[in-house]
Amino acid sequence: MIRCCHATEEHIPGILPLMGQLGYPTNLDDLKLRFQRFMEQKGTSIVVALDHDTVVAWIAWSRSWFFVDDLWGYRIEGLVVDETYRGQGIGKKLMHFMETEIMNDGPCEIELTSYLSRAKDGTHAFYRFLGYHNDGPMEMLYLRKKLEWKSP
Repeated sequence: MIRCCHATEEHIPGILPLMGQLGYPTNLDDLKLRFQRFMEQKGTSIVVALDHDTVVAWIAWSRSWFFVDDLWGYRIEGLVVDETYRGQGIGKKLMHFMETEIMNDGPCEIELTSYLSRAKDGTHAFYRFLGYHNDGPMEMLYLRKKLEWKSP
């Protein structure tokens, strides 16, 4: 039976291989530091799905106040289910866990990014099935720019 719970440092070794499956491979030391930095921020959370004590999936999100909409905004930072566990409703269970938890904050909007290449593996259909969309008057183009820090 799969159960969901908030991630702790004990779960980091189980999260590590899933980072690679999501397309963000890293090493254990870097992931420990990343986990610590993320969890120190107010309004962040990581939830894992466990098969007994084995991490088989995780979801991470962050919260900020949307100035233009005057409501809480949540950003799904990542969601991944182990390749051998996909198609069993675990991703849906994690999304439901997150949505149930954040509804206590009042009106909010959840946003996420899913690369175009993920359409072929069913990821976009999964999000649409759960009520997420990118069409109509709120259709968006996601742009980004990464700035590299240079020491003085």
